[in-house]
Amino acid sequence: MNGQSYRQLRRSTAALLATALALAGCGGHFEVPVPILSAPAIPPPTAEPATITLPIAIALSKIRIQLDSVFPPADSLDRAKCTAMGGLVCHQYLYRRDSLDLRASGDRVTLQTHLRYRAAVGLPGVGGIASCGFPPEAMKRAEVRLGTTLYWRSDWRLGARGTSLATTLADRCEVTLLHVDATSLVKRILDGQNNELRRQIDSLLPTVLDLRGAADSLWHVAQQPLALDSGSTFWLTLSPQTVSLAPVIGSASAISTALVLTARPRVTVGAKPSVETQPLPSLTLARRSSGIHVPVEVELPFSEMSQKVTALLSGETAGKGMRVGEVKLWGVGDTAVVMLALEGKVNGSLYLLGRVSYDSTSRAVLLSDLRYTLASHDMMSRVKSTLGAGRIKSAIDAATGKGHLAVGEQLDSLRSRLTQELNRELAPGVRLAGSVNDVRFSRMFTTQNAFVLRVVLDGEAVILVQ
Repeated sequence: MNGQSYRQLRRSTAALLATALALAGCGGHFEVPVPILSAPAIPPPTAEPATITLPIAIALSKIRIQLDSVFPPADSLDRAKCTAMGGLVCHQYLYRRDSLDLRASGDRVTLQTHLRYRAAVGLPGVGGIASCGFPPEAMKRAEVRLGTTLYWRSDWRLGARGTSLATTLADRCEVTLLHVDATSLVKRILDGQNNELRRQIDSLLPTVLDLRGAADSLWHVAQQPLALDSGSTFWLTLSPQTVSLAPVIGSASAISTALVLTARPRVTVGAKPSVETQPLPSLTLARRSSGIHVPVEVELPFSEMSQKVTALLSGETAGKGMRVGEVKLWGVGDTAVVMLALEGKVNGSLYLLGRVSYDSTSRAVLLSDLRYTLASHDMMSRVKSTLGAGRIKSAIDAATGKGHLAVGEQLDSLRSRLTQELNRELAPGVRLAGSVNDVRFSRMFTTQNAFVLRVVLDGEAVILVQ
């Protein structure tokens, strides 16, 4: 509080002070006016939500392995399967393919491979069997191309839509002896194979990546209060709001996305906060973001600090027939108010004022220039022979760590606990790995119930899919 404020306070309490001193002189109850402070500054804007972005990369090799299971490097169809696939009299179909050239760009995945085949088919209306690609003739050549668009299904699985698959025959299947060109018949067989392969791929991709278990685990953990000290008196509550997935983006070697969690975290002092667990919300798409950015509000409730100071001073002898009954602390703007209640032969309340700030070097909330108001100082002078004002002042300073409310240990614990929570198994084969790299001070302000320290934690983490 500046000098002008104290002069205003002196004028506003002058009349009441005379009455208070008169009552004190009678050896009974005295009244010191409650400090009238100017209206607090406009509270700071609401902190932006915490954003925890967890990148996820799925190697294309993982998808390629799955595709190998439905489109093996070599296969042979017997007469029954061949006929069912081609819709004609098919006696045999065999192919061998090259490796799968799988690529991704944006949300589009393409596949290309070359294969060699031989086939034997019946000739409708002609009779006999036409074949090509059998020894001594070389196997015939064909090219297979696939394209599909990836998206997130509502069940948190990777989906495919608009899948197209086409085969181009590089060689014709001609039977010279019978003067028959069986290319169109063989093409029907390959088209039938493509249709079956397309259905299998559309069914396969949702099994490649299912993130519901990971999202549900992260959502559940984020709702649980975390103790930041061994005595379970400081608690971090993340209060998650949304959990979503970033659109799929492909590259030369992988497809990537991110699990994005938004929250309104805060740190409180006292008993474990009660929370009502909410189920995993419906899947939504998130905007692209990066890293972990967590603004946290560390609350130092007036009630908790008042109880602590009162416990330390309870029963403290102020003078013959007097003791300290209760201490209350609150704040207005950047000013802290301490009320000291005396009980016994003389009873009433004295007030001290101090300036509140945060010191980044000592990582402490400072109550500097703590001193009595004018009315309280004059009242102490009136009863100084029995009160021991200096002793009370020293006790208050000692109870608040000489005006230093250290929060550095809690900030270290906050960083450590968040790092711990960023390293865990989210689901079978899905692991979270990361760390908080920095904790920095943003601002400090007061509310009706607490001093509030706003800090920002920055870090990085990824989700590893095995």
